Amino acid sequence: MGRFLPLLALCAAAAACEPAWSVQGHVRADDGSRSPVAGALLTLRCPGQRDATARSDRDGLFELGGAGLGPSLECAVIATAPGRAVAEIGLRDACEDPSDAAGKCSVAVLEVPLSRR
Repeated sequence: MGRFLPLLALCAAAAACEPAWSVQGHVRADDGSRSPVAGALLTLRCPGQRDATARSDRDGLFELGGAGLGPSLECAVIATAPGRAVAEIGLRDACEDPSDAAGKCSVAVLEVPLSRR
């Protein structure tokens, strides 16, 4: 019985947690080298909402996230970097688990190719 109570408390705490979402991925050069693009600005643009932004790290990795059911499937991720063309990827195309009933996405993984201008 002593081991059961901590497990029960953990399960109750997990049930009270609010859902979370994540849009993440890699920004890479679209020039055959597929090298990471560091410092790219990633903008999650959703109709009727404030933009959310992140920058890619030295390995080209980025993540946007928050609490709740996730952004609308109508959102898009827009990537920009100096000397590179703008890339736009619709969340509907990148969502790993679209909830068509709610029209939301809780997990999206993107490969963002940025070509030279």
